[in-house]
Amino acid sequence: MTNYFLQLLKNIRFYILVTSFLFSIVVYFFITSTIKLEQIYGLTSLAFLYFALLIGPFFYTFKTFPLKDPLLTGRRAIGVSAFYFALLHASLTFFGQLGGFEGLGFLENNYLFAVILGFSSLCILFVLTLTSIDWLVNKMNFHHWKVLHRFVYLAGVLILIHALMLGTHFGDLSGVISQITFAALAFLLFLEAPRFDKLLFKNIPQFGLSTVIIVGVMSGVYFLMIAGPNNKISFDIHAAHKQLAKEAIQNQQAINIPGLQGDRTKRYTVSFFQPDLIVPNQDTTFRFRVNDASNGNEVTFFKLLYTKSMHLIITDSTLSYFNHIHPELHDKEFIITTQFPKPGLYHLYVNFQPFGGIEQQDAFVVRVGINDADAIAFSQQSPDKNLTKTFGDYAVTLDTHSGLSAAAMSLGQQKISFTLKDAKTHKPITTIKPYLGAFGHLTMINKDSFDYIHVHPFNLIAPPPNTNSGPTVDFLPIGIYGSFKPGVYRMFAEFNPDENLFTADFTVKINE
Repeated sequence: MTNYFLQLLKNIRFYILVTSFLFSIVVYFFITSTIKLEQIYGLTSLAFLYFALLIGPFFYTFKTFPLKDPLLTGRRAIGVSAFYFALLHASLTFFGQLGGFEGLGFLENNYLFAVILGFSSLCILFVLTLTSIDWLVNKMNFHHWKVLHRFVYLAGVLILIHALMLGTHFGDLSGVISQITFAALAFLLFLEAPRFDKLLFKNIPQFGLSTVIIVGVMSGVYFLMIAGPNNKISFDIHAAHKQLAKEAIQNQQAINIPGLQGDRTKRYTVSFFQPDLIVPNQDTTFRFRVNDASNGNEVTFFKLLYTKSMHLIITDSTLSYFNHIHPELHDKEFIITTQFPKPGLYHLYVNFQPFGGIEQQDAFVVRVGINDADAIAFSQQSPDKNLTKTFGDYAVTLDTHSGLSAAAMSLGQQKISFTLKDAKTHKPITTIKPYLGAFGHLTMINKDSFDYIHVHPFNLIAPPPNTNSGPTVDFLPIGIYGSFKPGVYRMFAEFNPDENLFTADFTVKINE
């Protein structure tokens, strides 16, 4: 038995190669997805290459660790296995996903660069595999062979860059596989530090200056690129394609929104008519006419969007005034008469949905009691620190669920909630009545750019008129007209508890 075990250790290279081959066959038959198979082969190649690099410095540092001799003997076979799995990975990717040499013509420069790095490392591993045969080692003499096999470090660097740029599991550097790879690389560099000291510095102790430099650099890289709470660094060149996939998900989520039931390619123009002079606290009549942008025809048929054919939101440049009213359709145009409380610059936003199209929005600006040369006051509000405010008889608490992100909101991945309580008794309000086909309406306007967001209710099914809700009303932002911009926004939320309609306003910051 002892002799058999010794013989097994003596032929460890054979067993490593056989095990690698059998593993590749098992994976091939059990993994039905070509992309998944390509990923597994790529990660396996990376793992084998890492262990081939690790064995030497590990046993030079831990000289009494068990299995030193057989593992040092098997190191060449581990390197050959790295090439074998790299070849499988490259073949599946090149001939499967890319479609061969013809597919190279469709790649952008950054993709080509990553592919060239991977191919270069594959060529290096191929040469090292050929020269791993004992006969060639003897032919070359050991010194020349050893110099040649130093190129394995270059192959390792090229493969690591290739994986960072193209590897699915390395797009997010805070992911599990990225973290494991980083920790393994740090451990390898730490063990190689004494060799760096001998090559670069003299008369310094083992684990000296190189160790300090490596630990410092790797720690800095870890906290800046991987562990940081606002980590945004990535070398992933698939980012643009992932964004397209996200937008596809976004569009799929938006299908159920009532305003998106129509042809999304149709475009419309809105003609806006206003008096020459607008005076505060006097009736002012506005007219809106909608035309089909493709042929200029007037549009006279509209769907009811939250029980109205058109919604008009009016706010001033300081974003302290808010009015939500509804122009009526009369003889091919929408007409509304309203008043403005004070002089200033006012922003008007209209929402409507023509039959056959999707929900549309447009914006206009009017001057009330001021001339072009007059100074304009703008919003000075800062994000609210206290997210509970009192509005008449009601205390309203805003919950952004750990902060707002423009990217997540654009994809419909964040919820905004308002909870209503009695301002005096602090009892939850459970008698919120529907208003305009929903238990609440939410408008958000960017403080600096005046971007307008109509936030749809979380529940897209219109409730019956006589039902109650509360104390919490949820909203689901989604970028049906494009991605949201980060910045400070004014929020105007309308609620109708016990038929007492009121507007709650908050100022919030939306991060990237």
